[in-house]
Amino acid sequence: MTPSPNATDPLNLVLNRRPAPFVPVATVYEGLGPLEFHRMALRWRKWHNLLDRARADRLPVDYDTYLELELSIHTTIIETCYPPPGWLSLPANTTPSEIAGAQVVRRGADLYWASPDGRETWLAPDRIAYHARQASERSLHFAGLWERGHRADRIEDLDCKKDPPSTPHEPDDTEVEADLASGRYDLAQALLERYPGQLPFYTYDSSPYNSLLGLLGFQGMMAALIEEPERAHRILAAKLPQPSAHLAAARALGVRIVFVEECLASADLISPAMYREFVSPYTKQALAFYEERGFRTVLYFSGNLMPLLDDLEQLPFTALAFEEDRKNYGIDLARVRLAIGPDRVLFGNVDAPFIEHASDEDLLAEVRRQMDTAGPDRFVLSAGSPLTPNTPLERVRLFCQSTRLI
Repeated sequence: MTPSPNATDPLNLVLNRRPAPFVPVATVYEGLGPLEFHRMALRWRKWHNLLDRARADRLPVDYDTYLELELSIHTTIIETCYPPPGWLSLPANTTPSEIAGAQVVRRGADLYWASPDGRETWLAPDRIAYHARQASERSLHFAGLWERGHRADRIEDLDCKKDPPSTPHEPDDTEVEADLASGRYDLAQALLERYPGQLPFYTYDSSPYNSLLGLLGFQGMMAALIEEPERAHRILAAKLPQPSAHLAAARALGVRIVFVEECLASADLISPAMYREFVSPYTKQALAFYEERGFRTVLYFSGNLMPLLDDLEQLPFTALAFEEDRKNYGIDLARVRLAIGPDRVLFGNVDAPFIEHASDEDLLAEVRRQMDTAGPDRFVLSAGSPLTPNTPLERVRLFCQSTRLI
């Protein structure tokens, strides 16, 4: 494991196999669900108040106002329902050049973000309105991925290049400095200054195998593994992570963790033989890429991992996260711990609906059970999947603080 610069928050301590004052909590996809909709409602309310204060239905946006508003949203969430040191996906805000000429527009009860080129994006006031709009417009993104048929035309650029791609280069200092100076990380830097040593940021990546879904749709993805294996391998190789100024800038900002999502590779969807051919070799390369650069990797495996535990144990991740037991797969924290060994970090898989509905006493009892099962020294408490949208904010806070209350 390549050495990583010291970070003193409990999550990074555990990921670097150092003693931590308590078991850290790092809920997978922490920005989704209740926090996503709370952030959405706060944003709508704050822009609505600014329009009222200006006594206008059209408000030009200046960068300082935008940044202050976004910072206030994040700090409100941190102070009220997501207390440090919970991890956060590295926020990348809109840059000053992208803001110039933007406006917030009010039409009746609706608010819109009008970008400089005239395109308007509706600002949802709350979860109910957001879901109602999606249902009426049939605009749910993931539905399209599942419904789309085989779209071989989407991969022509990857599949038909006559010349081999050039070897990617490590970004030089000028490229990294330009990315840092763009303003894209002003919100992240402001949060780090406000909560020094308390916010373990992470950056997100999707495994090469995940790219098949976006390019081919679910049907095409499943068909390609059998009917066009050579083309699938070419796509997978083309989707391996590459050096970038963004990745180097994240390192410069103190980001030490990469969350790698592995979906639709589970034993309930493809065979172990298919996993070993199309998934494991590319995930191994992706994880090694980040580990060699000093990042700690958290591999999140969705679906039934139980028949693949021996294969997963061979991958060079720092920590393994996985779903709660679903559909009677028999996903079992104790067996996963036994398979990956006592020295590697394991994320918990507390059932997300259980977090929403259980009593405080039952929730804390499940937290204790998972800590006892996995062992407290190489363990991070987490949910098996994103927190459900209706999870009360006070319950989010309790879960985040639970390991310090036991």
